[in-house]
Amino acid sequence: MAQRKSSLAVLFAMMFSSQLALTIFLPAVPDIAKDLNTSLGRTQLTIPAYLIAFALMQLVVGPLSDRFGRRPIIMGGVALFMVASMACAMSTDIWQLLIARFFQAAGACASIVVGRATVRDTNEGKAAAQTMAYVAIALGVGPAVAPLIGAELVALFDWRATFFATAATSAASLLVAIPILGETLPPSARKRVDMLQLFRGYLALFRRAGFIGYSLTISFQSALFQVFMTASPVVLIIQLGVSPKLYGTYLMVIPIAFIAGSFTSGRLVRFLPVDLIVGVGSTLGVLGGLLQIGLAVTGQATPSWIIVAILISNFGTGLVLANCYAQALNDVPSSFAGAASALSGCLHMGWAFVMAMIVANLPHNLSIQMGLAQTATTALGLVVFLVVVRIYSRRSE
Repeated sequence: MAQRKSSLAVLFAMMFSSQLALTIFLPAVPDIAKDLNTSLGRTQLTIPAYLIAFALMQLVVGPLSDRFGRRPIIMGGVALFMVASMACAMSTDIWQLLIARFFQAAGACASIVVGRATVRDTNEGKAAAQTMAYVAIALGVGPAVAPLIGAELVALFDWRATFFATAATSAASLLVAIPILGETLPPSARKRVDMLQLFRGYLALFRRAGFIGYSLTISFQSALFQVFMTASPVVLIIQLGVSPKLYGTYLMVIPIAFIAGSFTSGRLVRFLPVDLIVGVGSTLGVLGGLLQIGLAVTGQATPSWIIVAILISNFGTGLVLANCYAQALNDVPSSFAGAASALSGCLHMGWAFVMAMIVANLPHNLSIQMGLAQTATTALGLVVFLVVVRIYSRRSE
């Protein structure tokens, strides 16, 4: 039991360090654009560049962990993340930074994908949902503290310090993991990577209504955070005059709602049906988006109210994410958990990339475009949950 808790703590640390990279540099976006002599819009591409790499590389990382085991893949991924973070810090133009961000995300995705597969290896049913909820807190803690850390680093040094910091945290987690993190997939359960068979396996997963329904639900719901990350530097810092340090504080508060939702989910899943919790979370996501639109239309879109609307939606994401991942992976055999986790994560981050690209190319008139995007993606999540999961998959059982 002690060894299992230690391994979960290491997974938490690895996920935490990888998630720092998602938001730690955001307070420095205007400084990056100025220092690298590029436009603000091009600098915003550092977010979708990270997301598309995260999405695509999961399709590689997951199957590799099914073939060679969880431990070597996650350790190699964290090492790649550390090297790429150093490359980000030493970039001399925007294209070098974008390429380095791509490889940074490729390494980061290993800790997330393989971490979820590890939880699936060692847990079943509601136990998997509860464990996934607590591990998922790491996905919120990193983005919660990262912007505040980033703002302080920018104030003390410059934007490059934010990437040196992610390299340092990943190095620390790797050193801790070497003696502690064990292997959870025995050699007898591993299988050779056959590309044709893998492709057929992915197609088979698309035919599993439960798996695809839960995967799409969290993909649509969680994209609201990428909507905010992409739009908020323009809306809050440039248009509403929020200082980088205060902006970092705002970004710290938002993931706290996700953490609270994940913790609440871990408690509620003991007593309530998982689908009820997911339904409530999806509904909260839509309500937060509608509030965002209402604030923009009525002229009440102050920084504080914009944050409140995001908090409501993001608390809903906390209720949804761990439960959807656990339910999706419970729908597949353990020997295919790595590939299934990869496909689910690819859909998740792939849609986040699409939304980030859309929002990055919108002209922002305060928060109306952000509110429309927030409402649209969360509404899609609620519709998919009600139609694909609650109706279609139940009929096919």
